[in-house]
Amino acid sequence: MKFLAGFVIAFIVSALGAFLGIVSGVYNVAATAPHTDLVRVILNWTMRNSVRVHAGNESPETWSEDQARKGFKDYDAMCIICHSAPGKERSYISKGLRPEPPNLAEASERWSSAELFWIIKNGVKMTAMPAFGPTHQDEQIWNIVAFVRRLPRLSAEQFRAMESEIRKSSENEQDRHHQ
Repeated sequence: MKFLAGFVIAFIVSALGAFLGIVSGVYNVAATAPHTDLVRVILNWTMRNSVRVHAGNESPETWSEDQARKGFKDYDAMCIICHSAPGKERSYISKGLRPEPPNLAEASERWSSAELFWIIKNGVKMTAMPAFGPTHQDEQIWNIVAFVRRLPRLSAEQFRAMESEIRKSSENEQDRHHQ
């Protein structure tokens, strides 16, 4: 009985301490101040577990070159500003975000394809990762996953070549529209 009473008292004291920390404003939420190690661990653990529970495991096994190329276009337009790319320096926006956006060439290997899809579609609260589901079809999101899956194997030169190819095809499309 004393053990149970001690446990309840410890819980109440901890909850009261957390409440006082929240209402006092003592925790610095500025993006220039990194999270404490404890807060970072709790937030990362919460996010990983939430994504794994909600993502399921349905995903294509392979993607075509066309899907990856389409995914590259969207990645180049929407993702590179925060996540960067092989051979690219992080943008000014990316450098000011807390938590720092992951390098997807590395982080993508820690997530399943279904989990990457879920993250891109639904976003992640309090990380600056937006939800693209309201503005993009599932097929477009899977194309982005197809490209992200290839990121770990892309060199800076290969990435630049893809950028160049996309720019040329965009210029050709614009020329056709103006004729």
